[in-house]
Amino acid sequence: MNIVSQLKLGLALAGLILWGYGVRAEINWLRWVGIGFLAAAAVMRFWRPRSKGDS
Repeated sequence: MNIVSQLKLGLALAGLILWGYGVRAEINWLRWVGIGFLAAAAVMRFWRPRSKGDS
């Protein structure tokens, strides 16, 4: 597992934890931060490093 995959997994896991705690404790800003982390992980899913032949 490379560093980008670990980062995506970490963002998704942190997002789920923050979102879940925000929902349970009824803290709106924490809920939105969790959603932001999940969105960042989803966007990174489509990001791929450039190959050496690309310009």
